[in-house]
Formats: sequence, structure tokens, C-alpha cells
Amino acid sequence: TMLDITGIEAAEGDEVIVFGQELPVSLVASWAQTIPYEILTGISQRVKRVYFEE
Repeated sequence: TMLDITGIEAAEGDEVIVFGQELPVSLVASWAQTIPYEILTGISQRVKRVYFEE
């Protein structure tokens, strides 16, 4: 899984929010000209997941 952070001041170890409450996966999918399912299933197992329950 790769994210293009060109032009963003970021360093190794910084927190990254790929999608969430403030950035819906549907919006990310529209930027990538795809569907949310493809975004969600394309995330590598190496990416740490944090789940929140309401």
C-alpha cells in the first residue's frame, strides 16, 4: 500500500489518517476514480489497523 504525500511535511513515524470520520472512504475512492470496496480491500495486511466502536 502506497500513499503519495508529495508536498506534505511528514516524517517516518508520523500518524497518517487514510480515511475516517473527517475523510470518508467514498471521497478517497472518488479521487482515485474507483469504488470504496476497492480502496478497502487494497490495503496491505502490513498496515496497522485501529478500530473504534461507537
